Amino acid sequence: MKYLKYVLIAIGVILLAGVTAYLAWFHNPYEHTLQLDPALVYSNQAEGHLITNANIIDVESGSLLEAQHILVRAGIIDSIFSGAIPDSLKRIYEVTDAAEKFLLPGLFDMHAHLNSGGLIPPDASTRLMALEQFARYGVCAVFTWGGHGFNQEITSGLITKQQNKEIVGPVIFATGDVLTAPGGYPISLLSLMMGVSKDEMDLDKLGISIVTEDTDLDALFSSKKELGMKGVKVMIESGLGGGPAEPRLSNEMVKKIVEKASEYNFPVLAHISVKADFEDAVNAGVDVIGHTVGDQFLIDADHLFKKMREDSIFYTPTLSIAYMYQFVASAEILDDPFMIKYSSERTNRSLKNWPIRQMMVRSAGFDTGELQRSMLHNFSLLYEAGVPILMGADAGNPSVIPGYSAHKELEFMAQEGMAIADVLRSATIEAARFLRMDKTMGSIARGKDASFIMLDRNPLEDVRNSQSIHRVMLEGYWIE
Repeated sequence: MKYLKYVLIAIGVILLAGVTAYLAWFHNPYEHTLQLDPALVYSNQAEGHLITNANIIDVESGSLLEAQHILVRAGIIDSIFSGAIPDSLKRIYEVTDAAEKFLLPGLFDMHAHLNSGGLIPPDASTRLMALEQFARYGVCAVFTWGGHGFNQEITSGLITKQQNKEIVGPVIFATGDVLTAPGGYPISLLSLMMGVSKDEMDLDKLGISIVTEDTDLDALFSSKKELGMKGVKVMIESGLGGGPAEPRLSNEMVKKIVEKASEYNFPVLAHISVKADFEDAVNAGVDVIGHTVGDQFLIDADHLFKKMREDSIFYTPTLSIAYMYQFVASAEILDDPFMIKYSSERTNRSLKNWPIRQMMVRSAGFDTGELQRSMLHNFSLLYEAGVPILMGADAGNPSVIPGYSAHKELEFMAQEGMAIADVLRSATIEAARFLRMDKTMGSIARGKDASFIMLDRNPLEDVRNSQSIHRVMLEGYWIE
């Protein structure tokens, strides 16, 4: 009986420790809860808005236009003027005094996913939450590079709902299903994210198109066109960040995809992370390079930079990925009030999961510190070489929080030597030009969509001031 007593005590301690660990780390009592009701946001608002005494960030010139008045009607900037304001306008329109405030065009995140940024599998609630978060952080447009857990039919439905104002979120541009080799990236990643073995995965539902010599590219691209997709994402990935080797599309197949995509007016967006794949992607003539080489410092790459400049091959740096493993390991972003301000409680709770965080970092398969150093160094080389840059954070990856990460990406780019005016252009007018939407988006000007962020501080002085959000207008509506 004496020993039984000790055994029972030991069992009790183990059970208590297990329950404690479950509650402290693994149990997540929160759900993704939307904060904005579309019916309230898009109704009961004035037919127009008069914003007075605003300081406008002119992203084209990189200068400040002080004490300007903006008249917004039917979601469009009707006029911008200074001086006296006619009393007739004050009587007709809702007036917002923006004295000592700064208006920055809504941001474009040109490399995004509709996932939470937490350490939890994606689901349907995550997509709506991510879209709402983008909007609340002042991101007016996103280019989603694949669903990461859902297919282009679902993406098409989200695009329609956003256009019909059934959901609160940015304008959505999308590649739809990603193209990869049999067994290629990101199949292994999605298997890990979804907690499902590769053999059990339904690749069509998860948004992955396997491409072989027998693939009918016309049928594939016609489907994308019908669903409203705006590009093609191709995986040119032989080993993420220099990690374990994975099957990859051949150079001949990539060139074939590029040629066929041009017939459909689709830009080809290439996922790369190592130097060899970067070189292959540039030589294949893709339109956008996604990510920054992380397996080594770029040496003797001037010929590639030259080709990117001459052929207008754009580049989304995703420097947030350089910091991803650091932020996962430490969960330090949970100490940032700007992150906590709009991020989902379910996401935040998942990032407190110490065992999963450490497991993820240790299972990377490469030196995460070297990845960070290489990405930051190579970004500076590409910028100094004059390669055209589009801001893209790769939002939705672990610790890369939708919306929040766009502002961090601005900070990281400036930190590595990019001029603030260039940083802001990469996230606004340059992105709009790439999308051929610069007549209606990308800057605060007459005739353009009224999507902008009202800030308490001037981002031209310090790009981190983009985080001083006072209020956001999205397509002519104050969203909060």
